[in-house]
Amino acid sequence: MDHARRDLASASKNWVDTTSKFVQHNAPKVSATIDETLEKTSESFKRTMNSIDSETKTQQVKLLRAYKSFLSKQVGVIEKRLERLKE
Repeated sequence: MDHARRDLASASKNWVDTTSKFVQHNAPKVSATIDETLEKTSESFKRTMNSIDSETKTQQVKLLRAYKSFLSKQVGVIEKRLERLKE
C-alpha cells in the first residue's frame, strides 16, 4: 500500500508539473489559479490516502471504493465540460 501511495503521489506531482508548464505557457493569469488548485488537490489526496492507511484492510477497501466513485464522478463532470467546449 505504501508503494502504491508513493506511486500515486509521484504521478500526481508529475501531472501537476506537466499541467503547470502548459498553462504557464498559454495563460499566466489562469496558471496561478490552477497551480494552487492542483497543489491543494494533491495535498488533499495525500491526506486522504494516509488516513485510509490507518484503517483495517476491510475498511480500506470500502473507503477506497467510495473515494474512487467520488473521483469518477468528478472525471465525468470534466468530460462533459470538455465535450461542450468541443462543440
